[in-house]
Amino acid sequence: MFRLGYGNPLLVVLYYLFGAYLVATISGIDGNAAFYGASLVFLWASCLLLANRVGSRQKVNLKFLVLCSVLVPLLFFPPWEKQSLYIRFFALEFLLLFFLFTEFKVSLAAFSRCLNLTYLLYFALSALNWMGFLPLVPHDSANSFVITISGFTFETLYGIGGSTADIDSYSGLVLMWNLFICRRGRFRVLMVVLSAAAMLMTFRFTPIVALFGACLSYFFVSNRFLAMLALSVPAVGFISVLVILQINPAGKVPFLAGLDWQSLLWAGTHARSSVWSGQIHYYMTEFGLSDFLYGPMDERMTVDFIDGEGRFHAKSYNPHNAYLAMLFRSTVMFALFYGLFFWGVVRRARRNTFPVLFFISIVAYTNATIVGLQNPAFLLVIFFLLMAVPKGRFKETYSLAKRLRAPVAVERPAL
Repeated sequence: MFRLGYGNPLLVVLYYLFGAYLVATISGIDGNAAFYGASLVFLWASCLLLANRVGSRQKVNLKFLVLCSVLVPLLFFPPWEKQSLYIRFFALEFLLLFFLFTEFKVSLAAFSRCLNLTYLLYFALSALNWMGFLPLVPHDSANSFVITISGFTFETLYGIGGSTADIDSYSGLVLMWNLFICRRGRFRVLMVVLSAAAMLMTFRFTPIVALFGACLSYFFVSNRFLAMLALSVPAVGFISVLVILQINPAGKVPFLAGLDWQSLLWAGTHARSSVWSGQIHYYMTEFGLSDFLYGPMDERMTVDFIDGEGRFHAKSYNPHNAYLAMLFRSTVMFALFYGLFFWGVVRRARRNTFPVLFFISIVAYTNATIVGLQNPAFLLVIFFLLMAVPKGRFKETYSLAKRLRAPVAVERPAL
């Protein structure tokens, strides 16, 4: 582990988080229990690093102190229910990662190697499990699909969590990283081919749309104002969808005779709009003041729905949307985290880092686990691009040729 991290505590933590995610996914029992266990170890180790760092330095980390003053008091508010553990764990993980990325610098080469190596392991385990050679976990038949092409019938690729959602956007993220950020490395072409093939083999529409939109942003988003606008347009569109679903879902769509909004949105979101409609109604009518700090996000928000393949799902409370998942778990913390993300993109994004951030922001609209205790890749990429990459003009690209302020030097070509 330390050989991979070259003695850098932050790199050791990154490898641990990926390893813990794999173990928790394979051994996951009782919902999020395995992820809570992995998070507890991370929190304990990070607190030791924090105490050691604070005791050995002569100045105060003001940014971390300000974030602590805002976030830590919120962790002690009721209600004290089992469902509120998730957002409390995530808030502590976010806080400690903020500290680690502020205090310990890591080079792009080392981070890219970590991201690519861990993805290779995940892809290998997923492929072996999918082909039946290494039965790690039973697949979730409700979240994988059977495809017939030219007379050949096969099941779409799914991750070791049992769902296509576990690997489709994850593969897209690694693809985007190696297309726009990591432009050197002996195995870069291999990573591009593998991640692209895995993403396409899931036959999911969202990562392809997000990839297309992110690639377009590289050519058309030329400054931070346009970056802010690019992030805002999908958000406004999504809010408009939620408003329509609550106000007049049966209304006719202009210029599309005979088609109502409910049917159009059901088809366009692969039935997710039917889940959002019921959950947003519950959020607007049943949430009390305390719920806006720690909301239910459990069986109280279950919705029966029929997916885009015509399959019936009973009592699902997965919103299939990272924004709504965090909004329901804690509206206050969602506002804080999203505000920090938006502010970070506006101040720190560059021409070649923005497409990756934009890709993450798009896939979060149809996947509830993009940012959370599960797969750490998305959260760590956000932290790296918004904190580890030094400030510079938007039009300047960031690559392996540009060192960080205090990096672990470009030790060897990234995988």
